[in-house]
Amino acid sequence: MKILKTIFAGLLLCALARPAYAENPSEKILFGALQTEMGRSLARLTFEDFKPPYFLSYQILDSTDSTFNSRFGDVLQDQVSHNRYLYVELRYGSYDSDNTDENARGVFDTIPLENDVSDIRHRFWLATDQTYKQAIKDYLQKQGKKVSEIEKEKLPDFSKGEPHQAEVEIPAAPADLEAYKSTIKQASGEFKRYEKILDSGVTLRAGWKTVYYLNSEGSRIVMPASGNTYFVYVWARAQSDDGMGLEVYRTFSVRTADRLPSATDLQKTISEISRQLLELRDCKIGDPLTAPAILDPESTGVLFHEALGHRVEGERQRNPDEGQTFKGSIGKEVIPSFLSVDDDPTAREWRGQALNGYYAFDDEGSPAQKVRIVENGVLKNFLMSRRPISGFPQSNGHGRSQFGRDPIGRMSNLFVKSTREVSGKTLKKMLLEECKKQNKSFGFLIKRTRSGDTSTARGHYQAFRGTPEEVYLVDAKTGNETLIRGVELVGTPLITINKILATSDAYEVSNAYCGAESGSIPVATIAPSSLVKEVELQREREEKLRPPILPPPLFDKGAK
Repeated sequence: MKILKTIFAGLLLCALARPAYAENPSEKILFGALQTEMGRSLARLTFEDFKPPYFLSYQILDSTDSTFNSRFGDVLQDQVSHNRYLYVELRYGSYDSDNTDENARGVFDTIPLENDVSDIRHRFWLATDQTYKQAIKDYLQKQGKKVSEIEKEKLPDFSKGEPHQAEVEIPAAPADLEAYKSTIKQASGEFKRYEKILDSGVTLRAGWKTVYYLNSEGSRIVMPASGNTYFVYVWARAQSDDGMGLEVYRTFSVRTADRLPSATDLQKTISEISRQLLELRDCKIGDPLTAPAILDPESTGVLFHEALGHRVEGERQRNPDEGQTFKGSIGKEVIPSFLSVDDDPTAREWRGQALNGYYAFDDEGSPAQKVRIVENGVLKNFLMSRRPISGFPQSNGHGRSQFGRDPIGRMSNLFVKSTREVSGKTLKKMLLEECKKQNKSFGFLIKRTRSGDTSTARGHYQAFRGTPEEVYLVDAKTGNETLIRGVELVGTPLITINKILATSDAYEVSNAYCGAESGSIPVATIAPSSLVKEVELQREREEKLRPPILPPPLFDKGAK
């Protein structure tokens, strides 16, 4: 898994829903086509002695994506695409026992952009037929396994859902992005000032995605796909004299155009990235080491996302191929008692920053819910889709997926909270004291851990890894910080997270995307810096290539 979810629901619908009579003509046509074809399938889709499906859901994703990419002041890409996709989920059997296990259960395809009822029904007819046949095969195969395999738990395959009818506010597309594209283009030209930067760019991605959801239980929902609307990506690449490739980037994730980074913001970011790259070029390579460390908020967020978050996803507690780290741990202390963790997809913003993991309904049509995962160190809950696990028979609104994939329990906005907070200055003082206590000549300061991964599978090493952009050796006597490169953070999840000694009183947001079995989904972490008693650094895998032989043309004084 990588990082490159009843009363509340009623309040949410009051705030965000529009009455049914306000539907636009396109919605009326699309839902009319879906309802007609779904009704036909539920009533008449049978084969010989086999029954119709007991559950059926139809989804349409209407997606407009805009990408503008500029390098060194020139336009590399300026593209807008408009597409429509369908997804059909069909279940055969009953809520207690159906065709599903860990295999795919749905069909994904494209559909026409025009609101032609006959064409839309035709695409869903073919997809439903394909899904029905596969569902019967899977059902029979699953029943056959019972002859030779022991069922460790007798659990229903699917939980019954309440019908929901709502229209969630769809962010409006701006009339014109041309002026901002000029800002992007001009900003990318700032990298021309740096001779040692080999390549760089600034990219704007904007997406307006509407999901039309209909199921056989009576739910009918129009909602935006989860994730912020605008994403600005600023990056640069350099190479050290010893051939190590180096890359640094910054991202801006916002919901509305008025919050896009200004020209001044971009210029400041480019200067920061360039300075960091030049410092990385000249610093020494780090060695594999263990020592106390301060993880900045982004790195702390990655630690909790990889070490805890993925391991409390519901499906992993019943999948026999999973390590099931926290199965049977409800009510037990699993992390230090001064820490609590929530996952809250209902949070649109935090202190003025848009959160990437916000949504009103999950990808199974269940209302989003805030979930207290850990309270004062004690495990309280799992992130549930509609696939029940022992002790947790219902969804808590965390069935998530990339469109066209089968939803499973996933994270959204992960909040790490601490009652042992100190100032940043005090946290560093505690780091130096811990180094002396352990007779270590230095500690670590780890910043901007952007990518991470972990294995939760049974029979695999239960470990996690994070790749930080900046790692500093902190002298235990003086507190001086020395930048190193070429190392990554590794460890075993429960050991590392339980070695957190304290946190800072300053929290930060990190918006990102997380990849797992159900695809890439938007997420966020809100976390403080943390002091960890011991972390391990290992060398990154690298391919050392010879730097360019000639200087860049702009800086070649010998060129004619």
